[in-house]
Amino acid sequence: MKKLALQLPVLLVGGPILLSLLVASAPSQDESPSGRKELPVKPLLRENPTKPADSADGATSMERLAREDPIAFLEQCLDHYQREVKGYHCILQKQERIAGRLQPRETIEVYFREDPHSVLMRWQHGARKAEGALFVLGENNGKMLARPNGSLARRIVGDVVERDVDGADARQSGRYTLNQFGIRKGTERTLAAWKASRQRGKLQVEYLGEQVVKEAGDRPCYKLRRTYEAPEADGVTELTIYMDKETLLQVGSVLKGESGQLIGEYFWRDIQLNPALSPGQFDRDALTPP
Repeated sequence: MKKLALQLPVLLVGGPILLSLLVASAPSQDESPSGRKELPVKPLLRENPTKPADSADGATSMERLAREDPIAFLEQCLDHYQREVKGYHCILQKQERIAGRLQPRETIEVYFREDPHSVLMRWQHGARKAEGALFVLGENNGKMLARPNGSLARRIVGDVVERDVDGADARQSGRYTLNQFGIRKGTERTLAAWKASRQRGKLQVEYLGEQVVKEAGDRPCYKLRRTYEAPEADGVTELTIYMDKETLLQVGSVLKGESGQLIGEYFWRDIQLNPALSPGQFDRDALTPP
């Protein structure tokens, strides 16, 4: 996700800069295969939401929607999520371009609960400003909590610090803040943008078939790509999404700009849906290793 000033990637000693200990997103060094932490894979849903092949060309209902009506396809995916998913435990791998600079890759263990919106993140690779972050809607005075990365940082500012979840520093640290975090919210953003483009008569989405996505844990996915009539936020001109064929979760998103420049990519793997969470899973103490 040396000299003393470089020991804490983005945490520098100094009053104003210490206020930037926000961890909505934290880039990283490329992980080594041997160092990658794997979560045990469990059954994802009670049943496969897609139907058997029911057309002359062998396509399922969801495949036909993806090809013929991508907005209805996303609506079906969200409807399924809202009926089935209360939370998850997974690994998120992401890489983002922030302020024009492509950051290294991050690998993050995530616990998420839908109600109330709760996020616990623990960086496995690429910890920059913090090694852990926590946000629970309606708690901690509306603040996010962060465990600074490195013992020196913690000696300076404490083991756990409070910061505005959507402050200016947080937005400079990542493309999405913790109150915007989650698989469902990502699909909702995609759907809203596609609907707005369709209203302008400019929506261009191509269904690219099924693909086994290595970054998403070798899951078979429906692949769709939208090309933009003009660059949008952060200069995005192309979005490719991967919807898990079994769970209908948006387990991959790749955003590119002009000339194929990477703006951001997000892959979710080893997803355990609706896990049994401990009573203190989203408490302040969860940020401190046992």
